[in-house]
Amino acid sequence: MRKLGRVLEQSPASVMITNINGIIEYVNPRFEKVSGYSAEEVVGKNPRILKSGDKTKEEYKAMWDSLLAGREWRGIFHNKRKDGSIYWESASISPLRDDRGQITHFIAVKEDVTAQKRAEDQLRMNATVFDTTQEGIMVTDADNLIKTVNPSFTRITGYSSEEVIGQSPSILSSGRHDDGFYEELWDSVLHKRYWSGEIWNRRKDGSVYPEWLSIAAIPDEQGIAKEYVAVFSDISKHKENEEQILYQANYDALTGLPNRSLFSDRLDQAIGSALREQWKLAILFVDLDQFKMVNDTFGHVMGDELLQLVAKRISDCVRESDTIARFGGDEFVILLQDVSDMDAVAHIATKVIDKITKVFTLYEREIFIGASVGITIFPDDAMNADSLLRNADMAMYQAKDRGRNNYQFFTASMQKRTLERQQLELDLRLAVQRSELEIYYQPVVDAEFEKIVSVEALLRWNHPHRGIVNPGVFIPLAEDSGLIGPIGEWVLQGACEQLNRWHNSGHSDLRLAVNLSSRQRELGLEAGYLQQILQESNLDPDMLSLEITESLLLRDTEEAITWLSSFKTLGVNLSIDDFGTGYSSLSYLKRFPVDILKIDRSFVSDLPENTGDVKLVKTIVAMADSLNLGLIAEGVETKAQADFLVQNGCSNLQGYYYARPMSAADMSAWLQRDMRSTGTT
Repeated sequence: MRKLGRVLEQSPASVMITNINGIIEYVNPRFEKVSGYSAEEVVGKNPRILKSGDKTKEEYKAMWDSLLAGREWRGIFHNKRKDGSIYWESASISPLRDDRGQITHFIAVKEDVTAQKRAEDQLRMNATVFDTTQEGIMVTDADNLIKTVNPSFTRITGYSSEEVIGQSPSILSSGRHDDGFYEELWDSVLHKRYWSGEIWNRRKDGSVYPEWLSIAAIPDEQGIAKEYVAVFSDISKHKENEEQILYQANYDALTGLPNRSLFSDRLDQAIGSALREQWKLAILFVDLDQFKMVNDTFGHVMGDELLQLVAKRISDCVRESDTIARFGGDEFVILLQDVSDMDAVAHIATKVIDKITKVFTLYEREIFIGASVGITIFPDDAMNADSLLRNADMAMYQAKDRGRNNYQFFTASMQKRTLERQQLELDLRLAVQRSELEIYYQPVVDAEFEKIVSVEALLRWNHPHRGIVNPGVFIPLAEDSGLIGPIGEWVLQGACEQLNRWHNSGHSDLRLAVNLSSRQRELGLEAGYLQQILQESNLDPDMLSLEITESLLLRDTEEAITWLSSFKTLGVNLSIDDFGTGYSSLSYLKRFPVDILKIDRSFVSDLPENTGDVKLVKTIVAMADSLNLGLIAEGVETKAQADFLVQNGCSNLQGYYYARPMSAADMSAWLQRDMRSTGTT
């Protein structure tokens, strides 16, 4: 027995003995070394501690059925070591019987076959790669006679393995390369052990084709090349695709129009021709209006199809000799050559705008967009391509500023305005740091009971050199540049802190309204940030209203709904600013969590004389009442307007009749006044 014990202890194979219930009673040192478990850690445990999870219940059942029937079981285990690493074991498990022939134990003798398994897997993988790779493979012996080829060799060359084994690779020679080429090739293989390059070979059918060939020498133990492996791919398709690649480099994949790169080349050529022929060129920069809304609302698939239709319509407006390019996004550029009549250029611009503004029908939907066109003339406005494109771009933005759906010719004053705009943006970036921005407040009063109910926070910029900058100038600039993100957060925090100070000074019922830009959603403003401000300002969320424009609601996207709903969940109110100016629809009032409507000043200014405004305001009041929405009229400047609105059911009023926007200090003083004295300034 001692000898048997030494055999087990010194065995190069892992040995494990379990009782009839599969509980480990003994493991040898080899088991400990292979598994990483000590005998103390596994004795008394079930062998399933080694289980990796690869074997199924059915496989284990079959094993136990065999063992309990008294038969030996042989197989492979995919086990897990103590450190979590996986290894393969070849196992032989046999039942042990007592003197009466009863099974009392099971002995497992196991060998770690991980290296063998990996080698087999590597060989299998190599064979699979050899058989399935798209590249042709040819192996030659030390005398450069073909030993084997793969299926792709046959596919590319047309030669079967039987036809080439024992032959020289020279049977593939095309005759296009001289002796010097092959001498250089073999010099590299013999001295550097490698060569790679383009070569022309001949197929079995006699056709010549280009291939990319790599040859490697395989040395023996003495470093002498005993085999050569050549791997090659047919690059005929690559050659054929060069024209396609050139096309893709110069044309827009979506519309098929020239891209920016090709347009630049053609513009340079056109400038050269214009100088020689003494004629003029016109560049029209076309930017689509409302395209982003379509893309956001209906998705990129519809947006892409719309761009394709736009490209077709623009193409119908110009001559074949003219160039139309897509610069990316929703920007198109037109190059008109041999221009003499500016009225003709203007006519083409008008024609483009008219074509684009006509309804598009996509997926049974009617889509309306517009176009703003900027025009510049060579050589009148500039003498080089970059300046011309820059001028056309400036003119296009001027067209947008003038209401969109129109064209503008470049003028020198545009350049000045562009430079001023750039400087203003730079100044705006520094305005917060320099304390040039200030929050003003305009009260909303309940005219029926003559009391103030809320204030609207309005941003003002006191520029050190320009003085007060109109919000209509710097707010769009902040939105375009992305500065509305940090500025908007600064306004929210500052206004909430000020409201808390007013609450603490005795005006606990005062509410606050802050304007929200759709760009703030795109720039990452989240409900969590607003919740933090409300908590730090010790404000009830119900005391805050966020004012949004109808344009945001009209996009009617799931993203916009989710964004606004996240604020609503906090308990804040949502109000629609300038209500009635954005093609209002009852459907969005149902979809969006709106609490308050603000009647736009344009419907208030001619009250009560204008019968159209009278009817419209009465309709809005009735609608708000039926939908249980709050109502505020803005832009109230006369007693007659105030009296009409109160008499017709809208008592919350805002406007110069009561107070102009004022600083926080002036607002504090205003709050102390007797409300009965308002309406006299």
